[in-house]
Amino acid sequence: MIEMESRGNGDQLNAMERVGRDIGVSARSIRRLVSGETDPGMKLFTRIHRAYLDKCARMAAALLHQIEIEKARLGSEHFEDIGAEALALHAKIEARKERISG
Repeated sequence: MIEMESRGNGDQLNAMERVGRDIGVSARSIRRLVSGETDPGMKLFTRIHRAYLDKCARMAAALLHQIEIEKARLGSEHFEDIGAEALALHAKIEARKERISG
């Protein structure tokens, strides 16, 4: 998640801050987890997993949006397969989120 959030060289600490906010912990806690100083308990692991799935869902939604833009520009026949796959992926992520929350 830190790599996905990082905006380039020198942004890792800021990325840890953003990931920490998503998870609900401090950047220091994230650094300690990454370095192996601490092990996450089940409660924290669940929060990390939920934040990761939220990030994946946002990325899948952005991909679906981009596919819709390209469909409008180039015609839907070029994007039917990939659009269906992206939609299925988004549905899988949402189903997983429901299992964790429920």
